Amino acid sequence: QSVYTRSLVILGAGARATLLESFAPLERSGAQENHALVVALGDGAKLDHVATIAPQTEDAVRVVSLLATLGENSALNSFCLVEGGGLLRRQIFATLSGANADVSFNGASLLRGRDHADTTLVIRHESPGGKSREFFRHIVDESATGVFQGKVSVAPLAQKTDGAMQSKALLLSDGASMNNKPELEIFADDVVCGHGATCGRLDVDQLFYLEARGVPKPRAEALLIEGFANEALERVKDEATRDALAARVAAWLRMREAL
Repeated sequence: QSVYTRSLVILGAGARATLLESFAPLERSGAQENHALVVALGDGAKLDHVATIAPQTEDAVRVVSLLATLGENSALNSFCLVEGGGLLRRQIFATLSGANADVSFNGASLLRGRDHADTTLVIRHESPGGKSREFFRHIVDESATGVFQGKVSVAPLAQKTDGAMQSKALLLSDGASMNNKPELEIFADDVVCGHGATCGRLDVDQLFYLEARGVPKPRAEALLIEGFANEALERVKDEATRDALAARVAAWLRMREAL
């Protein structure tokens, strides 16, 4: 089974909208899906976008693309919760073509088993005064693999650009792996840009503190993992949507505790 979709969202000048995008579980063996969302924001337009990607079978392949163009003084705030499964690539291409455009891409990935989830993004600043933020959290368990590739490119005319990129991974087992590759390409001379990437285990001191107070180890781990994931969920503006995403993270953790 192969599925290919392409969706187009156009917001005119000054328009505002919230878009919820949901990808159902991909359960057919050998299935392939390729989805593209194209977003065009007019001057002063603002879009809040939240996506959820449900698990899929190990031999399924899914590619999810977001292509965005931002006009002057427009803003895009996007979040995606990835629940792993099979081979997944989520890729983002955003161009800040208008002055003072503001873009924020955030996400959390929950990976276990032999999941392979790749998040790749390219942000292009083409006009002055642009602002971009990328904030991702990856929770990787068992033999799963996470990938984050991020590139921010600043054109010569894009002076006063403000860019920041951060990717952090929490490795829960010896077989888990994470590949981080943040990158800056700057051709302007009056910018503030930075990036950071980390991989680590659960803090043993924090675990000891909880266990010493009677919290069983599986529950103590779940509390720390949940706190790590919630750092990304805080970027979702709508409280009801944020609570729904937190419930999905909690369900994933309960399943892990039960294994």
